[in-house]
Amino acid sequence: MVKMLILSLTGQCNFACKYCYAHEHPAESMNAATAIAAVELAAAAGQAFVVQFSGGEPLLNFPVMQEVIRYVRENGLPAIIQLQTNASLMTKERAAALKAGQVGIGISLDGRPDSNDRQRCLPDGKGTCWQILNGAGQLAAQGIAAGITAVVTNENAAKLSGIVEMAYYLGNIRRIGFDLLRAQGRGGEMAAPSSEAVWQGVKEALQTAERLARQTGKSMLFSQVERVAALANSQMQGFAHCHAMNGEAAFVDAQGSLYACASLAGNPDFSLGHVTTGLDTVKQRKVAALIQDGMSFCMKCPSFSLCGGACFARWYGANCGKQGYAAECALKQVAIEWYLEHQGQGRIGYESCVTACRC
Repeated sequence: MVKMLILSLTGQCNFACKYCYAHEHPAESMNAATAIAAVELAAAAGQAFVVQFSGGEPLLNFPVMQEVIRYVRENGLPAIIQLQTNASLMTKERAAALKAGQVGIGISLDGRPDSNDRQRCLPDGKGTCWQILNGAGQLAAQGIAAGITAVVTNENAAKLSGIVEMAYYLGNIRRIGFDLLRAQGRGGEMAAPSSEAVWQGVKEALQTAERLARQTGKSMLFSQVERVAALANSQMQGFAHCHAMNGEAAFVDAQGSLYACASLAGNPDFSLGHVTTGLDTVKQRKVAALIQDGMSFCMKCPSFSLCGGACFARWYGANCGKQGYAAECALKQVAIEWYLEHQGQGRIGYESCVTACRC
């Protein structure tokens, strides 16, 4: 059963982000037949699932995106549709179509212009911030709320509060998520942030959001804190976020090949078949077992009940062995501490987890 279906509508992108894990993906664009075959694969179980448009930059293949949205809605499929985009190609017409299709939108933005443009840039090296803001403005004009996903590297870890300020500046951002650098693709050429920098940067971002919420009366959600809350209230279990580990994920490249995870696409060890032949359940179980074995150290951590476990792809790319990716442990721990402080349940130690999980 597929609960998370990621469609890489195209391997092409109008940006050339310095950390892009997908820059080696095939440059072809997916056709409608392949996309709909993948949706049918996920829908076959008759259970709710997520369809996420990815890439490359998925708006470069907007016609196929529209075909998928139309197919899902006209057939009444129990699917949540999401789009992760750099927003630079957003127009009034596209925003209206996405709103009509009830598509949830996540915008990739890494901070204030000076911070964002050092790592999220055009092929000629120029910055992208104002193009992103223009696209976000198109959504705001249609009354469309969105989220921001920020990639955290050594370049911007100390400036994460700027992302919060940008979110409030835009006005239609409701949620922020931090995505730590992955070593796949170009990410292997960049320096990972230290655990100390992540801890301090995320803490300052949360404090900035708290201050701006008091001033504006509008609260900002943070994906990492929301996950802690869901775990604390038994609304989700450990590793629920890792659909690949649970045998519930399928990343589909433009050619229709299936993989367990977007960050591991192209790696034959994580291949799951092809949309024309369906999921190879033997490979699916093998991959799930590989991920479960790799992440077994998480189960022994005293913070696991509120952390929920690490990201396998990030750990795998960082070659951490039987220990955690220290920066991710810091990200999880600051979210746990923030949640507990704001629930009146006291503090939880940061150093104990990072020391135990350091790679």
